[in-house]
Amino acid sequence: MRIHEFRRAPPAALEPGPPSRQLGCGRAPPSDPDGPVLDLHELWARAGSAMRTGLPRRVRVCATVAGVRPRRQGSHDLDLIPTHGFLGGSAPKLNAHIGVESRAAIATALGRPFDPRELERQDVMLTCTASWLSDARLRLNVVALEPAWRVSEAELERARVLDGLSRAGLLEAQRRLSSPVHLERVSVLHPPGQGWDDVSATLRALAAAGHLRVDDLECRFDGPGAIPALVRRLDEAAGLHRGREDRGLVLLLRGGGSPAGALDAREVAAAIGTLTVPVVVAVGHRTDAATIADIVAWASLPTPSEARHVVLSLLDDAAARAERAWADLVAALDDLERTACRARIAACEAVADAAEACLEAAERRAATATRTLEGGLEQTLTLLGAPDRTARTTPDRPAAWPEGFVRLTDAAGHPITGLEAAIGPLTLTFADGRSLAVVPVAPLDPTIH
Repeated sequence: MRIHEFRRAPPAALEPGPPSRQLGCGRAPPSDPDGPVLDLHELWARAGSAMRTGLPRRVRVCATVAGVRPRRQGSHDLDLIPTHGFLGGSAPKLNAHIGVESRAAIATALGRPFDPRELERQDVMLTCTASWLSDARLRLNVVALEPAWRVSEAELERARVLDGLSRAGLLEAQRRLSSPVHLERVSVLHPPGQGWDDVSATLRALAAAGHLRVDDLECRFDGPGAIPALVRRLDEAAGLHRGREDRGLVLLLRGGGSPAGALDAREVAAAIGTLTVPVVVAVGHRTDAATIADIVAWASLPTPSEARHVVLSLLDDAAARAERAWADLVAALDDLERTACRARIAACEAVADAAEACLEAAERRAATATRTLEGGLEQTLTLLGAPDRTARTTPDRPAAWPEGFVRLTDAAGHPITGLEAAIGPLTLTFADGRSLAVVPVAPLDPTIH
């Protein structure tokens, strides 16, 4: 692309007569021996005329297509930069336009359908006409395209960087990191005043409220020394989050339209890939091309404002998890209380059942003892009432009696030998020496049968 140098023309003599144009204030412009006085409209008009007459009617332009933006009714705008000779954001940019008719003509020449987005990041040879826009911009109108375009050297270098990061395991390292469970710290890397103003108020308010800590790490994203400075800032952020990487976040913020050549550097991409803290890159607008840092980072956002929403979403998620944990704890405590109540009730029922079983056993033993006593008393009375009983015992030496029998004595301790003497308080004496008092027996009335 040729660059023309315009020199100031020698002073021209003013022709006599009324002035051709007056200033907006209504007064005639003062005379100037160095040339006429022009307002902006006339200056733009003359500059456009100089551009149209200085450039050929048609010109073949060799450039790299940095971006393709769709327009209304099927037209597209191309962002052109030089193919070589400039570093980073210092390269001049020019806008080119492909209309619907030019697009159809290019498709006919290629013999296939043509999408201008195919040209993105390609070195191309365009045949253009020049237009001078009303806002003092030069625009190229594409009328033809040579079919032999190739990938630009910048895109080849980009592909080599991505391949090296992939082989080193750094291309997907950030994507494998989990989302911060409880966000406590945010480190923000940003150029001076570019994009930081969009989120600084929100982050500072959260920091003032004690919800998180915010680190303001200012650094340039473009220009001499930007790459090592950005790498140092990333290392500084890694040190600030050491030991609590799962509770931190690193933001790279920059407003749209500003150069960010350091974000395409191999060193910066490697520094991001080696970080164990999630890195969010929010650079430029939606129409900007993704940088290598966008590809390597944990998340890539089109504007810095959306990084603020990510921070707020992470805080909301942490609060929601805390609320769910509290609800689960309360429910667990309620279940524990109900279980303890059921356990106490079951223990009381077991004690009652055991007491009832013991009472039933005692009743059975009492019934057995009663039956045994009644049986022994009946046998004793039967023996005493036998008419052929000849054995007698002396009061001072009781005679032995068979097993299962008892001795019946009166209140004075004398043995009862007949039914007629079994009156009054009586005492039963068992074979093992135990005795039992019997309720006083009333005399037998012979008239009662």
